[in-house]
Amino acid sequence: MESKEKRRKYIGVGGDDVPSLGVLEGDILRLLWDAGEPQSSVQVYEAMHFSRRAEKREMQSPSTIAVTLSRMVEKGLLTVERRPKGGKGYYGPTKSRAEVVAGVMDDVARRLTGQSVGFVLSQLKTDIAPQENSGLEGLVKELQRRQREDNTFVSYEMESY
Repeated sequence: MESKEKRRKYIGVGGDDVPSLGVLEGDILRLLWDAGEPQSSVQVYEAMHFSRRAEKREMQSPSTIAVTLSRMVEKGLLTVERRPKGGKGYYGPTKSRAEVVAGVMDDVARRLTGQSVGFVLSQLKTDIAPQENSGLEGLVKELQRRQREDNTFVSYEMESY
């Protein structure tokens, strides 16, 4: 009997079978984390519409938001809670912001450099000795350059609806 091994389809957030984030999914997660409590698809749509209009970005239709929320539940990125009155679903993230960011960063670092994100970041504080250079020197220099150029923090807040 042939063993069916799960083929990795995504850059993971928490394991080989946990999918990556698309741009819209990342925006939705950020809105939900900032809200601090589960939100209905209407609340997510309104907040997304408001923030994208303010940033002069492409708008998404309510049905696109609803479908994306459902897919995020299927992927294990969100939970949905049905409330008794009206039966609306309220969506909340399954992982913290830190867990998702660290998971995606680690997976990308491993895929592109062969090293964990912890190792790559440790190289920001130390010089890479020539004998240890495994192609990371350019990456470290670029990360240091970007850190110097963009040493600002941007806060995003979700409007209450």
